[in-house]
Amino acid sequence: MFYPFIIKSSVITQLQRTTGTSISTKEDQDDLLRKSQLRSYLSSTDGLINGKTLKELWFPQGKYQVFLSHSHNDIELARYLKAWFKVYCNLDCFIDADVWSNAFVLLKELDRKFSIPVGTTSYDYDRRNQSTAHVYAMLTMALFEAIDEIECPILIESANSVTLKEGIEKSSLSPWIYEEVGYMGKLPHKIPSRFPKTRYFSVGTESMVLNESVTDSLQMTHPLDTTKFKQIDSLDLSTMRNHSGLGSLDVLYKRKLLLRRYAGLY
Repeated sequence: MFYPFIIKSSVITQLQRTTGTSISTKEDQDDLLRKSQLRSYLSSTDGLINGKTLKELWFPQGKYQVFLSHSHNDIELARYLKAWFKVYCNLDCFIDADVWSNAFVLLKELDRKFSIPVGTTSYDYDRRNQSTAHVYAMLTMALFEAIDEIECPILIESANSVTLKEGIEKSSLSPWIYEEVGYMGKLPHKIPSRFPKTRYFSVGTESMVLNESVTDSLQMTHPLDTTKFKQIDSLDLSTMRNHSGLGSLDVLYKRKLLLRRYAGLY
């Protein structure tokens, strides 16, 4: 990760009005194949599961330049921004629901095999807690690795993802966004390798990804520190559109004064 950014949902809707609402690059997931592979793997084990193998199967990593953090209710906005970045800037964006299979499906498959005691038809509560802990640990690590490796993480700020307490303190009802923002704010900033090591930048702050839903039974606010995130506006996007690939990100970094004393950049 180089530096975290934040973009208001209103900027994306304005983008839709300007460029149209028909662009789309959503990938088709072969979830049935992955589920079949999962069942085949689980049936071949003797009860000892290789967590690394399971994580790589269900939560694979890939090559992306932009990570989009968003509320489940804003998935279409996120997919539009992803398509816009691909069409106009030739940037590949990571959206959890388009890359990773649903964690609930993984949990169900694990519980079907390991959480029903012999002679019964119901899940054992303690066994389910154990399987849930394992899956969420894999999710957390996969998410950590994705944000750490992807150069430009962006939080989509909307009424669905961020709430204001007394108009001052940002928070979220989503534990997943809380975790994403936490990683984005605390992971070390890594200078992209295309910049000479002699240059420097000025660094100006938390989902587990599983097709988030907020239930009526439990709601909890989580503090979000985005004070050091750089805001992306419509003019930034318009300027990025005139460039391609990583060059469009370099223009964004330049506009936000993240890169200084870079010979040839200014």
